[in-house]
Amino acid sequence: MAGFSKLHPFVELLYFLLVMLFSMFVSHPLVQLAGLAFAALTALACVGGKRFSRQLLLVVPLMLFTALLNPLITHQGVTILFYFPSGNACTLESVLYGVFAAVRLATVLLWFTSWNAILTSDKVVFLFGRIIPALSLTLSMGLRLIPRLLRRVREVSEAQKCLSPDSKGLRHAGRVISIVITWSLENALDTADSMKSRGYGLPKRTAFSLYRFTPRDGFALVFLLVPGACVVSAALGGALSWQFYPLMQGSAGIWTLLSAAAFVLLAAFPLIFEAKEALQWRISRSEI
Repeated sequence: MAGFSKLHPFVELLYFLLVMLFSMFVSHPLVQLAGLAFAALTALACVGGKRFSRQLLLVVPLMLFTALLNPLITHQGVTILFYFPSGNACTLESVLYGVFAAVRLATVLLWFTSWNAILTSDKVVFLFGRIIPALSLTLSMGLRLIPRLLRRVREVSEAQKCLSPDSKGLRHAGRVISIVITWSLENALDTADSMKSRGYGLPKRTAFSLYRFTPRDGFALVFLLVPGACVVSAALGGALSWQFYPLMQGSAGIWTLLSAAAFVLLAAFPLIFEAKEALQWRISRSEI
């Protein structure tokens, strides 16, 4: 995602907000399945195959757990499939609701994977630093906290295995956690000293940034706003309505298909933009 990551941070933020809000609050199956597909493709393009595979090791068990949990605790619906030993009914509606709840959860997690890869901490500080500096700093540090801790745990664990190949079990885990906590506390002190020396929090403090809004960013903004407005109007107008209980039913027809196509166009924007950049690069190379 070399091209998409070079767009203005506001355009990138708007894209992720739109796709995540639609994935969370629009329940129509066409939107949900398209959101999952493009969230996976975007995450794969952003982080690469190896990191994406590790992400799936977390996402897939969560999906299975969510999909299986709902029929066990919810027994609404009119289409009874069978009865549990407790006497409660397992309905088709509760099963499908659990499946799509799992899809929604996985979609949001995958969008956040791309978010962490594209919207780096300096972009978050650039977007919110002058408006809400404390929140922007907290948000940027919070988003990078878990990935950094996991990376440090792997580094320390591998180093300990090199020093003591037979080291394992609770003693090995305790040593790794102790080292990681100490490392994180030392890093926090260094960060605090660095912020103080740079004058963070002082009034009238200026900030330098390389980000400039260009005509290319304006084109990308229009590309996002048009299908985004179509999806919003369709959702408010009922063209993307869907319900699972008591009977699964929802909107269908040409307007539903067009609204879903608008969402697909919106969700595929990074991939379309990357394809356009690659095509322009090939044309420029062929002209040399």
